Amino acid sequence: SCVLYLSTAGVDFEGGDFVFNDPADKTEEDKNKSEDEEEEELELMGISLAEQIRRAGRKFTPYSPQRGAAVIFSSGWENMHEVEKITSGVRYAVPCFFTTCPVPDIAYDQMVAGKPKTNEDIADDWLHLLLAHREELPQESVGRVKELLMKWHYMCAPLDQH
Repeated sequence: SCVLYLSTAGVDFEGGDFVFNDPADKTEEDKNKSEDEEEEELELMGISLAEQIRRAGRKFTPYSPQRGAAVIFSSGWENMHEVEKITSGVRYAVPCFFTTCPVPDIAYDQMVAGKPKTNEDIADDWLHLLLAHREELPQESVGRVKELLMKWHYMCAPLDQH
């Protein structure tokens, strides 16, 4: 998986950090603490019970998005992640998902425009699939995102390499 950032935290929006959510490494001090002691410590910090449960045994590694940067990672359980709430502004990002399984040709027949055949087709696909410049119903939006994911490799590589 990959997330390509088109906007910058602190400039275009506030909040919205990408955060890896990993099992915490236990230090000797942590190993000696009881669960009650850990809960009491979090309560003193004013953290809600729901947040205490979410944080229990976890290590959070935040990344503040910068325009032009990308976070690239494998998509298994080893890379659990989340995005913090955006408190103001607009955060633009392009999610990417990679696979070693090719898209079957029949899937392209179900798409609005099918496989791009010219550079103009690719430009039209980028405009429509990323910017959604047309009015659309929610189910059309889902279809547009699915089409983007299936066409990604066609749109990012020269046509003569397909």
